[in-house]
Amino acid sequence: MRQWADDVVYFTNGSPLAADQREQLIARAVGVVDGKVIGLDIRDDQLCGVVVDGGGVVRRQALFVAPIFLPNSDLLVKLGCKVDENGWVLVDKTGLTSVVGVYAAGNAVNPRAQLITAAGEGSAAAIALNNDLVEEDVRDAVNLFRLGMPVPTLHTL
Repeated sequence: MRQWADDVVYFTNGSPLAADQREQLIARAVGVVDGKVIGLDIRDDQLCGVVVDGGGVVRRQALFVAPIFLPNSDLLVKLGCKVDENGWVLVDKTGLTSVVGVYAAGNAVNPRAQLITAAGEGSAAAIALNNDLVEEDVRDAVNLFRLGMPVPTLHTL
């Protein structure tokens, strides 16, 4: 943020800040406020400051907050898909989960997946799923053929 504004303050929110990180912030003229953020001072629908533990208010007009990314994976978990230690569904490079025939993409598998990334992952999963279905159809057709059963055709040449 420092490249866009002269007055930038970093709130640690009680998390430890390594000495080299603190030094880098101070060298760039970024203020550092230690302690837990407990609220915002808002008046007439306008941000006036950040309230820190102990009752102090650090005057601010704008605030950036790091998002907390949570997987949207309840259905996949119910289906038995394996997840990592943070709850993100595990998939291979095609989007296949640990459950055969179940594919996943986007905000169920990737905490960094914004819309365009999720769409790309979804497209890859759809292609892989289609390939699996075609392979299954071919296997079934070959088995019917070997049994001497009529094989449905779409076109006759």
